[in-house]
Amino acid sequence: MSTPPAAVAVIRAAIEDAHLAEILQRPGTTATRAVQALEAAGWTITPSRAPTGPQHAA
Repeated sequence: MSTPPAAVAVIRAAIEDAHLAEILQRPGTTATRAVQALEAAGWTITPSRAPTGPQHAA
């Protein structure tokens, strides 16, 4: 799978805007920030396939 350079740029900018403490202590918040930045840039975020079974956090 090849990631479009524009998407990489949006994700990188979102991560660079996050505080280090957020990245280390709340990575889910940082991931949400990246998704929101992609959506704001016009990208549509959808699952690539349905889950194959129960999804549990590791």
